[in-house]
Amino acid sequence: FLQTWNTYENSMQTPDLKILTDTAKKFGLRIEGMAFSRGIIRQMPIWYHKEADSIIRTLNHTQTSQCLKKNHAVRTVGDTKTLANMLQNNQHTMENNCNCECCAHLRTNLHCEHPHSCMRQALKLINTLPPKWDPRSTLPEDYQKKPPRTDPDWIPFDTRITTNGTLADIFRIFTDSSIKPINTLPDLRLQVPENADTGNIIVATDGSCYNNGEDNARAGAGIYVSPDHQMNRSVKLPLYIGQSNQNGEIVAAKLAAELTD
Repeated sequence: FLQTWNTYENSMQTPDLKILTDTAKKFGLRIEGMAFSRGIIRQMPIWYHKEADSIIRTLNHTQTSQCLKKNHAVRTVGDTKTLANMLQNNQHTMENNCNCECCAHLRTNLHCEHPHSCMRQALKLINTLPPKWDPRSTLPEDYQKKPPRTDPDWIPFDTRITTNGTLADIFRIFTDSSIKPINTLPDLRLQVPENADTGNIIVATDGSCYNNGEDNARAGAGIYVSPDHQMNRSVKLPLYIGQSNQNGEIVAAKLAAELTD
């Protein structure tokens, strides 16, 4: 499930493994998430990485990659990045006969004959990863922080989208296989224009619905700031949106966010 190679699906396959893969396929098991923690990204296997560019398949079988697997014991994205980072050592020279501390360690302790080539190969492997799976990317976890609870009567909305934990936490079932996973990273950093008025504004939002739960349900949304305020709104939900008071509340919050300068 974490790599691009497929298990055998014929009668020769281990029966329990076939039941597992068939069930996963039936119920749409796959990796899903808007963003993942850097810890999870580093845990992913680098060889045949599920979300890497297809060129990674040609990099898996080179002589240098065999050294990475055998001598360097490279297994994960984290292992690969650690090795690639050695290229940034100020004492390293871009040649295989470099005598910097890193290269000396790789030759002596890991029996690598061409340390610089292995570092470059590690960098090539990392470069096949899309931003969402590249540990070098600026990730939402780098700037999205847990909102402080300043009032005991109010629970602040947690806008963080990062999936944390281990590789076991990145899977979802009942996914839509017709929709290709998105490997771009959303940029959720708040861009505040220069000289912008960043004062607070309190906006009340709510949704309502007549005949909620029935076929003839009709929902609406409203926002209120103060009497005769230009942002005050009451709207009907278009019929292509599910008619419920919950959807009305979501539309009201969306509308308030769009109308607020």
